[in-house]
Amino acid sequence: MGEKNLDGTLSSIRKEFFSLRNGMIADTLRKGGLEQKYIFGLQLPQIKGLAERFLPTTGEDSATLARALWSDRDCREARLLACHLMPASLTSKEEATEWAEDVTTREEADILAFRLIRHLPFADEIAGICAASDDQLKKYTATAIQRFL
Repeated sequence: MGEKNLDGTLSSIRKEFFSLRNGMIADTLRKGGLEQKYIFGLQLPQIKGLAERFLPTTGEDSATLARALWSDRDCREARLLACHLMPASLTSKEEATEWAEDVTTREEADILAFRLIRHLPFADEIAGICAASDDQLKKYTATAIQRFL
């Protein structure tokens, strides 16, 4: 996926986030403790629908788009959509571990574990790495991974 095409796709996705925004859910999530700057209040079926709609035709393009979305730590929906788009076949142990150690919420941990990590042959190892951490969110991520294996 070329830089220009990636930028256009990301722009289209952001427009979809805005058009599907649910203020009541977004406000509830904020009151519940989510601290991301952008919370649009999309529900998981909506995110799955966006994943199906924006799924690139090649695995490499899907991985590129997923990585760009995952790097947006300020947007709840971008991170969740990334978990839907990242192909397991192109996810290395190192990258999956980085993502698992980078989760910012329990919701991200659950979706990452369910949509991506459980499909990886080294999922158990990633759970072990997270479980060995002193960080409570990483420990939760380990539990989420184990739950879906």
